[in-house]
Amino acid sequence: MGLWRIVALTAVVAGFGGTALAQQAPAEAAKTAAAVKGAWKNPAGGTCEAAYFKTAEENKSVRGEAGMKVTVVNSGMTVNGTLILAGAREGQVVNPMTDKMMFILEPQDDGKLHVIPLGEPALGWPEVVLDLCPGSR
Repeated sequence: MGLWRIVALTAVVAGFGGTALAQQAPAEAAKTAAAVKGAWKNPAGGTCEAAYFKTAEENKSVRGEAGMKVTVVNSGMTVNGTLILAGAREGQVVNPMTDKMMFILEPQDDGKLHVIPLGEPALGWPEVVLDLCPGSR
C-alpha cells in the first residue's frame, strides 16, 4: 500500500506541474515566434530574395505542440519543417512527417539567428548565424 500512495502523490504533483506548464506555453510560444519571424539571409553572400530561412503561419507539431511552418534553403536544397515554439523541444525544427529533429534555432541578443543543423537531411550543413531581412516582419 505504501508504494501506491507514493505513485498517487507523484501523479498529483505531476498533474499540478503540467497545469502550470500548459499555462506558460502560450506566452513562451509567442515570444519564440516573435524572435524568429521573418526572412533571414546568410551574411556570407546570401540575399533576401533567396533567403536561407523563412517562417510561415503557426501550426501544431504531430505531438500537438505549438509550432510554426519554416523553410530552410542551402546550396539549392529546400527543407520544410515545423519549428517547436514552446515546451521541452522549444527551438527545434522537426520534420513534419517523421517528427525527427533537423535543426536547432537560437535567437541571438544582437538580432541575429543561429541555425545549427543536427539531423537528416541537413546533417552535413555548416552552422550559420543569419541576419534578418529588412521589412520581412
